Amino acid sequence: MARIALNARLLIADRLEGIGWFTHECYKRIIAAHPEHQFRLIFDRPPHADFEYGKNADAVRLWPPARRPFLYDWWFDYSVGRELKRWKADAFVSTDGMLCRRTSVSQLAVFHDLNFMHHPEWMPAREARYYRSRFPEFAQRATSVVTVSEYSKRDIVEQFGVQDANIRVVPNAPSPTYCPEARDAELDGMPDLPPGGYFIFVGSLHPRKNLDGLLTAFQDYRERGGTLELVIVGEHMWKGENRRLEATRFLGRLNRDVLPTVMARAHALVFVPWFEGFGVPIVEAFASGVPVIASCTTSMPEVCGGAEAALVDPGDPNAISEAMRRLEQDPELHAAAVERGLKRAQDFNWDASASKLWSAMESILPS
Repeated sequence: MARIALNARLLIADRLEGIGWFTHECYKRIIAAHPEHQFRLIFDRPPHADFEYGKNADAVRLWPPARRPFLYDWWFDYSVGRELKRWKADAFVSTDGMLCRRTSVSQLAVFHDLNFMHHPEWMPAREARYYRSRFPEFAQRATSVVTVSEYSKRDIVEQFGVQDANIRVVPNAPSPTYCPEARDAELDGMPDLPPGGYFIFVGSLHPRKNLDGLLTAFQDYRERGGTLELVIVGEHMWKGENRRLEATRFLGRLNRDVLPTVMARAHALVFVPWFEGFGVPIVEAFASGVPVIASCTTSMPEVCGGAEAALVDPGDPNAISEAMRRLEQDPELHAAAVERGLKRAQDFNWDASASKLWSAMESILPS
């Protein structure tokens, strides 16, 4: 029996973001599949019942809440370090990439992307300084590194000098709730959606998501006669944009019970960030039977795998607008993109990803 400690800092009930969903979907499967091992989930806030994964897993809360750069070091180096020693852990797995620098225990780090190395201006200055100073150290300290795409793997090799053989790729996946049948669901809390059809964007409203470029492209699409509206799902960052543009609806954050239906009813996903380590909405749209217009940069062509309706330069609003116009006007193009996307979605599932993450975890356990 091995004793495996798991970083659960981003398992926050009703507030899971991309890394949190990766953590949740993989941890619950790995713990259920390996009752022969003991797992300890390490939180920095009170654990929630949603993350009780089995009899072979318990949870501990360590102080202080690690929500600021100067507290990250304290929590990981001292609080987690003491817990690994006290519990006699055989390994520590961190799905947000941060590691303990004061332990001899084997550690696995999951790096989802290195956007902070390329564009520190997209982050608060203190966060950027922390990530740029610590993550190269974490990369060298990790017994093994996992990432979510071949693009990010190459980036880690180039940025941090990690050996290619020491990095494994474990992709994200769509939840089974993302499916074409979701479009027919009638759920409580369903937002008021455009009756004439809509394009959709899903993601945090962050500078790297290129919302300004998307809105500029959508305005051009409407001025050229486009009739569909634009639905934006995510936390507000630019409060005034929904007042400036007609036919644009900012829905804010949607419950995971509702979002698959909102996605499945869309005419297409328009997802044109500047930088992505993976791009989860792409595979969620594919699984929903929704065509995808995606950026031609970073990991997105890899994730699309040729199933996209269009790959566009995120810095070219005219190209984005034209792709939207073609998808509205060409039913054959739309139908072919739906078919390709549904097929591509079959390449991603959480059971397979959890199995790959477990293989990486098993590789760092003492023999």
